[in-house]
Amino acid sequence: MWLVTENPWPLILALSVVAVGLLAAWYARRDNRLLLATGGVILLAVGVWEFERRVVTERERLAAEVLELRDAVQQKDLAGVFALFSNSDPKLKLLATTGLALVEFEDAIRVTALETKLSSNDSRGETRFRANVSLKVAGYGSMGRKPTLWSLGWRKEAGEWRIVRVRRFHPLSRKEMSPLAQGR
Repeated sequence: MWLVTENPWPLILALSVVAVGLLAAWYARRDNRLLLATGGVILLAVGVWEFERRVVTERERLAAEVLELRDAVQQKDLAGVFALFSNSDPKLKLLATTGLALVEFEDAIRVTALETKLSSNDSRGETRFRANVSLKVAGYGSMGRKPTLWSLGWRKEAGEWRIVRVRRFHPLSRKEMSPLAQGR
């Protein structure tokens, strides 16, 4: 069942193929029961799509948190950024404050290759993603398009996902580097 809530398109595609096959059979035989079956299969495909839309898994919630973080960072909304960090490690909020003070975004932050993993009975998670943006760095000027690779550790606190670890990696070698490092 979790496959349908994560990605319904394979099942919807299979149901669409069945519907087309039933329509082809109806065209050859002109049996109205085949039209009823086609309508049923189409309704089932729509039902699968609606079910997936309504059921939000923890993985999807965590992915949405990453996009919420991206939006808060883009707008330099410190309150919005801080709301996503755990209060257990104040250094993480200091890191975010320092990072936002150092940069000015020249275009929209683009998040790609977002992967989400859950563990500990869905109370801990990790997101890995690429974030790309053109930016200016204080003391360096315009850096052009800057690709980055991030890993965020998450913990569920009072029913909400909070960031408890921030790691940055070199986008090509995938070696860990300081989150505020200037180099590629």
